[in-house]
Amino acid sequence: MDIGSRLKSAREQKSMSLEEVQQTTKIQKRYLTAIENNEFQVLPGKFYTRAFIREYASAVGLDPEQIMEEHKNELPSYEDEEIVQYSRVQKSRQQTQTKKTGGGFRLFPGILTVLVVLAIGFAIYMLAIQGGGSADNSDPASQEGTNNDISVPEETEEDQPEEENNEEEQPSEEQPSEEPEPAPEPEQPEEEPEQPEITIELTQQGTGSFPEHTYTITGVDQRTASIELSGDAYLDIQAPKGGESLIQPGIITAEQSPLTLDFSGQNQLYVKTGSAPNTSVVINGKAVPFPNPEQSTQKLLLNFE
Repeated sequence: MDIGSRLKSAREQKSMSLEEVQQTTKIQKRYLTAIENNEFQVLPGKFYTRAFIREYASAVGLDPEQIMEEHKNELPSYEDEEIVQYSRVQKSRQQTQTKKTGGGFRLFPGILTVLVVLAIGFAIYMLAIQGGGSADNSDPASQEGTNNDISVPEETEEDQPEEENNEEEQPSEEQPSEEPEPAPEPEQPEEEPEQPEITIELTQQGTGSFPEHTYTITGVDQRTASIELSGDAYLDIQAPKGGESLIQPGIITAEQSPLTLDFSGQNQLYVKTGSAPNTSVVINGKAVPFPNPEQSTQKLLLNFE
């Protein structure tokens, strides 16, 4: 008996319809029908075939690993699937760092121009003050020549120059001294508030053909996550595990990513993927790594403290 007939027989023995299996596994009915008919080319990829068969076997009460081992010659291999080494998370980080680095240098030419204009204005102002002082000093000399033509008693001739000197000094004393306005200090760019340090610790690494890895994450205030895909992948995301599904389980394309998830009020996020090399789970800008980078079907259980 081939693997499709064996799964179908197990389903019928449990009196389950395809709709009930679909509700349990979150796999579309047309894919379940294809598995029972051994039409694996209908499925979206080789790694989805193995992942779907495991879910189907578990739903109808069979041991997934035993089924996979006994019918391994009937299943397609996914070893030749292309593994994407460069994720979109790394690209977005490089673009963010480039934007932050370039912002400070664009302010420097404007600040330098303001300082040069202020320096030139200050020099012109000082030259104008010095020119005005020379003109004031020439007026008393002409007054002195006029006073020499007037006849005065001999007794007061010695006192007259002293009075004239006093008159000459008075304008300079009354003249207010003006100080140049200080140049405005260049504006400093506002510093971004420090973000709390995020730690992502692998507390338990899963094993087997569909391993579940457990992480403990600290330093995260907002319960949000981003799922970025570099290729098509089957996704099922819950918060918490076994709770509400945050997306409709199924095939998600790279064009549909990134997916922004909000699980406020929950301290656990459960991510199941059929293509780990194409999937990046990002928490506050940090990616949660899959411990087995070359294995397609993997699960992440993220606990937030």
